[in-house]
Amino acid sequence: MLESNSRQSVKVAYLWDGVGSTLLENVTLISEQGIITEVTSNRVDDAVDLGNAVIIPPLVNVHVHLEFSHLKQPLSPALPFTKWIGKTMADRRANPDVQHSIDSGIAESANAGVVMLGEIVTHSPVNYVTKKTEPSLLLFRELIGLTPAAVNEQKEVVTSFLKQFQNQHSLGLSPHAPYTVRPELLEQCVQWACEYKLPVTMHLAETRAELEMMNSGTGKIVEMLQKLDLWDSQMIEPGTKPLDYLRILSQAPLAILAHGNYLDDEEIEFLASEPQMSIAYCPRTHAFFQHDKHRWREMSEAGVNVAIGTDGRGSNPDLDLWKEVQFLGKSSRPRDAEQILRMATVNGWQACGKPVRIEVGQRACWTVIRHREISTKRFSGWSDLIGQQTYVETVNHAGLWGK
Repeated sequence: MLESNSRQSVKVAYLWDGVGSTLLENVTLISEQGIITEVTSNRVDDAVDLGNAVIIPPLVNVHVHLEFSHLKQPLSPALPFTKWIGKTMADRRANPDVQHSIDSGIAESANAGVVMLGEIVTHSPVNYVTKKTEPSLLLFRELIGLTPAAVNEQKEVVTSFLKQFQNQHSLGLSPHAPYTVRPELLEQCVQWACEYKLPVTMHLAETRAELEMMNSGTGKIVEMLQKLDLWDSQMIEPGTKPLDYLRILSQAPLAILAHGNYLDDEEIEFLASEPQMSIAYCPRTHAFFQHDKHRWREMSEAGVNVAIGTDGRGSNPDLDLWKEVQFLGKSSRPRDAEQILRMATVNGWQACGKPVRIEVGQRACWTVIRHREISTKRFSGWSDLIGQQTYVETVNHAGLWGK
């Protein structure tokens, strides 16, 4: 990730500003003190020519668990999901240096050209110190409470979290999932989010076992909680659906639904009517768990804001967001390429509450797409941009994005 704060002039063969659906040709970007001051097709003598590259808005990873960044490969077996959960809990307890894992994940994300991370915070105390050349952070404090006593303890967790990281990073709350959060805690989380003007994120409709637990109080997740002596058959009313959770989460200023693998038509329609809500789709994690086909395309066409995340290394081989883009592009129609790029960039920024584009007045930060083969190769269209022979780097003349 390249960084500078002086006057900069950069010429590029193609520019996608994140607004329209047109690749502008032979464009020069001029910035002063980290702010874009001009976007022009006129010749600028001192401009650095990037050649046949493409500039797009900066990459955003809206959902990541950095605590697992020390893992060399995903935890296995992936199925059943409850067994994988047990593996993550064991790894969390056994990790001798969580701080190192987090620092490694931030550095890896920076090397992958990511400018913003939506990180799930599970440990305290840990530090999240980033350099100007590393991603800015939106930290979501994970909250878990299956017993009334645990629910009462979460207020202190939230207070401590907000005190520790105030004025350092953007902050949010993460009621973990329907199988770890009592409904009253979820409602309390949303109240805190409204009080402190915070975004929330929640794992929702991630597995069919979760749907079975909500609907009938049966299945593998219930069996897992019973073995841990944490299941309360009165906690969730029979017939509960993800839609019931969506209605509560919609009251928060912003809400990101992690995964959303098994949302039905009614729930997608609801999300489309709530522009402050987004989906964080993690393509390679989705494939790792062998889920049914994700409905990201239908969601996008309905008007839902779908963004891309990597999840953590517990279910993904790395934290490279561009590899998520290429993985999804490889299994999609060529005409989906523009939408996939939106999901990795402007949709991610929207999910984080930051309307980022490449325009005059915006911060001078963008992603450069290049071909690996030869610098003179021309891009033939949107699908060519996310082909297997492309790679990215982020140019950041604005420094750390900040709050």
